[in-house]
Amino acid sequence: MSSTGPFNRVSVFLVVILLLTIGLWACSSDKKDQEEVLATVGQFEITRTHYLNELRRFADRTGHAVNLGSDVMENVLNSRVNRYTIVELAHSKGWHAEPEAQHLKSMIRRKVNMEEYERRFIHDEVVITEDDLRELFYRANTSVRASHLFARYRHEADSLYKLIQQGHDFNELAKSVFRNEELARSGGDLGFFTLDDMDVSFEQKAFRMDIGDISEPVKTSRGYSIIKVTDIITTPVVTETEFANKRNEIGMVARNQLNEIATREHMRGIINDFEFDNEIIRNLWDTVQSQPDAFFSFNDEANMLTLDIPRNEMNDVIGSKEGFNFTIEDFLRESHFSSLEQRANASDIHSFTQQVHGLAFRSYALSKVTSHPNYQELYVERTIEETFFNYLNERFDNYLDTLVEVPEELLKIEFETNRDLYIKPIELNLAEIVVTTEERANQAWQKLESGVPFNDVLQEYTADASARLNNGELGLMPIDRFGMLSNSLNHIQPGEHAGPFQVMSNRFVIFKCLDRVQPRPLSFEEAKPTVKRYLHDTVKSHIRASVLNEARETFNATIFTERLHAIPTQL
Repeated sequence: MSSTGPFNRVSVFLVVILLLTIGLWACSSDKKDQEEVLATVGQFEITRTHYLNELRRFADRTGHAVNLGSDVMENVLNSRVNRYTIVELAHSKGWHAEPEAQHLKSMIRRKVNMEEYERRFIHDEVVITEDDLRELFYRANTSVRASHLFARYRHEADSLYKLIQQGHDFNELAKSVFRNEELARSGGDLGFFTLDDMDVSFEQKAFRMDIGDISEPVKTSRGYSIIKVTDIITTPVVTETEFANKRNEIGMVARNQLNEIATREHMRGIINDFEFDNEIIRNLWDTVQSQPDAFFSFNDEANMLTLDIPRNEMNDVIGSKEGFNFTIEDFLRESHFSSLEQRANASDIHSFTQQVHGLAFRSYALSKVTSHPNYQELYVERTIEETFFNYLNERFDNYLDTLVEVPEELLKIEFETNRDLYIKPIELNLAEIVVTTEERANQAWQKLESGVPFNDVLQEYTADASARLNNGELGLMPIDRFGMLSNSLNHIQPGEHAGPFQVMSNRFVIFKCLDRVQPRPLSFEEAKPTVKRYLHDTVKSHIRASVLNEARETFNATIFTERLHAIPTQL
């Protein structure tokens, strides 16, 4: 579930870090004399608090399945030392000062401050009630089937809805709306879905409708949807014990969904309060169209877009709200610190206007949060640095790739020496029936066992609308593509069924084998990409260890082992 506009949550390097920084900062601080230091490297100090937070995250990532013995504890600490060693190395090579890096850091700064704004002005106000939890628990035990008509803009969605009110057929409108043949042919059918499968606004509306209902346009992260509910399947008996067991899991989903809804409503409210000069926006769009290279490219010598706009117009106000002005200069700066992908979403005057509105909101929010009396500047700066360190670590990884050389002769030697490893695996062409409850999965399986044709069962039970059009056929693919199910499918033969398998909390699948291709040895040319990738990774691993060891010496990396081992392993 992602927000629209230039502060989209989905962005490389910018995820999760806000949760990492409290107690994690490794640089010298005013607490260093009071807190035990477990390791140092260059300017960085890894304190006991820093380390324990990292150890807890490691335990959470592994599901607390790994015994936290001395070896594991040393490995976790070494991982942090290596992280900061790479940062020191990156600074020594000047990677942090490269224009692209500085541009990214400015984008990170905006992202972190927007997260701080959302937390302080929106999310802290969100209250999760018992009714919220019970409603989401109901959704988790319910599957809704719906069709929709999609429109990018409100005026288009309103026109579609007016046609429906005038009696036009929903399925016929879908044919005119969708370029996707399956959606056009199926009347916009999305199949069955349950909790957290769809955009949160779409889900919230659909689960509050009855079979046959058609909604007014619903604003989602991608545009607008007019929803038609066509079926609802609910688990017959849900006990209080089941609710209690799922309460924490449902609570996390509730927090994420309600935060997302609150953020969208807050943003729409702020934008609606702005007074925008549509003539200036239209003129800006004309300028963008006439100078696309300046708008859709990155200029590493400027801190704003280099659109050719007269200097005396830079302070012209695009939009204002309660004494806050968003000027043309602000627009050029905020656009520069938005990704090229986000800028590319401006394909017409409507999408460009939405983008300008989003940038005005971001500029307004940044001014509000940084002037807040409780703004934690040190915390924010540390978060920005930690996030930027992710980029430097990836930059180091890319640097290692440039050091790897794998001669052709070595590829042939590896192939000839280990030919038994380079085998084309079993390939299967399976058809699948996807259902959303264990009960329906068992019902479908019993019908197959009683001799009902697979395609008839599929047409009756599948939750995947598109599967009805091709009888659920997946096409020929290597068996390892089926992941954890590979072992269960290893011996399946054409005509046989397998399942039901639970693949998600609300997804069960039944397979029928349509074709099976036996494994065979690969030729050198066929195996070459795999051989090359294996040798590349092997050589890269050795180079990484060598470069890191040398860098650790250069930057005086030191681990105080006795202090580490004195820490109790109970978290």
